[in-house]
Amino acid sequence: MSHTRQLSPFEREIQRSILTRPLTFKEYMALALYHPQWGYYTAQKAPGRNADFFTSVSVGSCFGELLAHYMHGIWQEAGSPETFTALEQGGHIGMLAADVISSIYANFPAFSKAIRFLAVERSALAMTDPRLTEYSCWSLAHDLQDIPQESVDLFFANELIDAFPVHRVIWQGPEHGWAELHVSLQEDVLTFAEGQLSSSILADRLTDIDVSNFEPGYITEINLEIAPWLASLSPRLKHNAIMLVFDYGMPDSTYYLPSRREGTLQSYQNHQRSGNLLANPGEQDLTAHVDFTHLQVEAELAGLNSRRLEEQSRFLTRLAHNPLKAMEDRLQGTAPDKKSLSWIRQFQQLTSMGPNFKVMELLRNVGSA
Repeated sequence: MSHTRQLSPFEREIQRSILTRPLTFKEYMALALYHPQWGYYTAQKAPGRNADFFTSVSVGSCFGELLAHYMHGIWQEAGSPETFTALEQGGHIGMLAADVISSIYANFPAFSKAIRFLAVERSALAMTDPRLTEYSCWSLAHDLQDIPQESVDLFFANELIDAFPVHRVIWQGPEHGWAELHVSLQEDVLTFAEGQLSSSILADRLTDIDVSNFEPGYITEINLEIAPWLASLSPRLKHNAIMLVFDYGMPDSTYYLPSRREGTLQSYQNHQRSGNLLANPGEQDLTAHVDFTHLQVEAELAGLNSRRLEEQSRFLTRLAHNPLKAMEDRLQGTAPDKKSLSWIRQFQQLTSMGPNFKVMELLRNVGSA
């Protein structure tokens, strides 16, 4: 006797939409992550990213404390202005924001009087970290369009771009070229089906990829969201504002290696990697590595000049110099206390997350936009 598989209300809604036409994976990923009622990031009782995927923020407060030291240095370089506006996008409940703000108030009294903290986050749980109730320096917006133009001194985002919805494509060989993997329906099960490329923009991006050593069946993903995102963000930044992007990824020369036959798309549920990108929509995280070469190209077109791209471990090690020196001076040769040991362990975790974890630092140059 056959049993009909129980579908969630979200799956039923997706299947009804597919009956009209197959979805691109980008459309599916946008629904799965950001549907206002059932999306992974909008419906989670706890922040989805911290529930299912290890991040710099989930290590502890060390990452935010180091970022506070960085921001203080940028404020000093700018001449210690009376007001300094920082903007974070994609911070979920505000764990990193709370770490940064509390560290600024604890370590930099003058800077704490100048800091204004803006958060852009669409989740219903945005900026609900209870520690934020102690501070009045922050405010929340739900969209970049709500941020005044040329008002931001420093922008940062931690693991934001990897959650931008992407197209999934397959190389069919020199004779047939690229096809797009659409989300279709087969016997009440979501599945991939090859179809035509959904846009000329996607087709143009694919011409940049060297396919000479690809075997038919090579799959990768293309992020077309970076350019419109930067076009919206860049005008919000002041001249000479700093932009920091923390994420995992690689340059295009590594991203599109012939050996990377399945791309970088991954799904996570209950702290485990899932083998099915289309399973349990709204209940698992979907993420793709960042093509940092493409990010740099699009950033320059948006008036942002790249100052550095390096492994996150190197960046954080430089920032840790002063905190570690202060800790050494405070301990004066005695054994580290519990708080110091915890901080050191967090720092060691942050600097051992692997070479794919990178930071890109950019400078807003209004004249070049």
